[in-house]
Amino acid sequence: MERFEKIMELVKDLIKGQFTGYLKINFSQGGISRVEKFEEVLKK
Repeated sequence: MERFEKIMELVKDLIKGQFTGYLKINFSQGGISRVEKFEEVLKK
């Protein structure tokens, strides 16, 4: 449950910072095993 709360805080921070990318969350045996963040580096 602690990991889920950390992820929700991350999402809230990304929304506030106008994040332009996506999150990839991998689950393993019912739990969160990995969280990856991809963000656009160059904007036109």
